[in-house]
Amino acid sequence: MKVYTATQMREREQAAVDKGTSFDQLMENAGSSAARDLMQRHPQAGRALIVCGKGNNGGDGLVMARYMQAQGWHIDILFSLGENLSPLAQTNRERLNGLPHIELISAQELEGRLKKGYDIIIEGIFGTGFSGALQTEIAALCRQLNHSDGLKVALDIPTGLNCDTAEADPDTFRADLTYTFAAYKPAHLSESGKPYCQETVCLPIGID
Repeated sequence: MKVYTATQMREREQAAVDKGTSFDQLMENAGSSAARDLMQRHPQAGRALIVCGKGNNGGDGLVMARYMQAQGWHIDILFSLGENLSPLAQTNRERLNGLPHIELISAQELEGRLKKGYDIIIEGIFGTGFSGALQTEIAALCRQLNHSDGLKVALDIPTGLNCDTAEADPDTFRADLTYTFAAYKPAHLSESGKPYCQETVCLPIGID
């Protein structure tokens, strides 16, 4: 079992790129692998919400949206930190243009959509680099998601949980299923982190 800290993970990603892959390909591998595993678990297409941050964690979610809609899923996407995305996340947002079954929704629309219900809620706000306390708006959003129905899925690490120390904000997203990429992170295996991650699945993405 491989276990990497956030810093070690960044080093391994860079090493993979130096050997000839690209950050774009690593994101494609992560999002597509997570989508395939999730759709094997839930072969009947339904409605999913993907909550994205600005960075590459959200970009993984946007890759998932592309693969899931191709299998008939109806996807709502919420940009929780605004729409000024990282270059890679923006690239994957643009790849959704013109695809059916995908809708971008606002924070104001979220409550009504949650009341209608989602089969799956995918959270990709902050990745392994998070530390400290959640900002007020994201804490409120995580509370809203935590009190909603549907399978809750975190990408890499639940938002609000420090992947190295397992220190958790009181409003940390509580996942039923966590997809981690290339290696487990210390928080996935710690007694204090496990309740937020629940089942953790490590997916290979082309990183040693």
